[in-house]
Amino acid sequence: MINYSMKYGVSETARFFGVDRDTLKTWAYVFAGYLSSEANPGKGKARQFSIEDLRVFAHVLFYWEDEPDIEAIRYGLNSNSHFEDPRIDDFITQITPLFRDMPEGIDETWRGVVFGGEYHLRDTLTTADSFKLAGDKLIEIAHENYEERQLFQPAIYNYRHATELYIKAVTGEEKSHNLQELLQKLRIKVKAEFDAVLPEWFENVVKAFDDSDPKGTAFRYGITIPKNELYADMLHVKELMGRLSKVFKRIQLERLNREYDSQTIP
Repeated sequence: MINYSMKYGVSETARFFGVDRDTLKTWAYVFAGYLSSEANPGKGKARQFSIEDLRVFAHVLFYWEDEPDIEAIRYGLNSNSHFEDPRIDDFITQITPLFRDMPEGIDETWRGVVFGGEYHLRDTLTTADSFKLAGDKLIEIAHENYEERQLFQPAIYNYRHATELYIKAVTGEEKSHNLQELLQKLRIKVKAEFDAVLPEWFENVVKAFDDSDPKGTAFRYGITIPKNELYADMLHVKELMGRLSKVFKRIQLERLNREYDSQTIP
């Protein structure tokens, strides 16, 4: 089980450093002034070590001998050597989980994302926007650094997935990955709600994704689908995806306007 809390017991911490429990308890006692209060909680309470405590222990380990020079170790800790040692940084990186519990005292200065629990991921339309934005950024990087070939697959995968999600956001479809089927449902929806037809360029974008990646797996796994050689102008792809996105934004806005009008008292 992943330790998202980053609170470590005696046995787990001792295992990290390859020492026995008694040695670890000795470190906790001798270097208590550099540790959290939970490292020495008092009689009858279990010790818990924080990630900052483990950074201290990592420094101690490097200089611990049969007859250790305690003052020399303390001198290193006082001079913050444990924050400047790349070996300790590497160790901390390895044991810090990919995701972690919500930090205490988090505010607007923190950089990161909170999700899970009461923090839900976004709706289908805004999720589609996220994948479309990812494609945009990859193409911008690729164009700037002449890395079109290297970044082509992830960029087009993001665009293909964004297109699928945009259609699902409008049609309410959840399961299908077949763009031809989704496109037909979108045609019906647009006709029924707005008495309109999709422009040819719009349909051609969706059909091109379907031709080159009918199951949504080709660009993800590196499977070549087209039998004939095709060329992709990455900036042109980005331009068309921008226009495609605007169509769905107009549909959303029109729906919101109609909903507002229906609720307005005459």
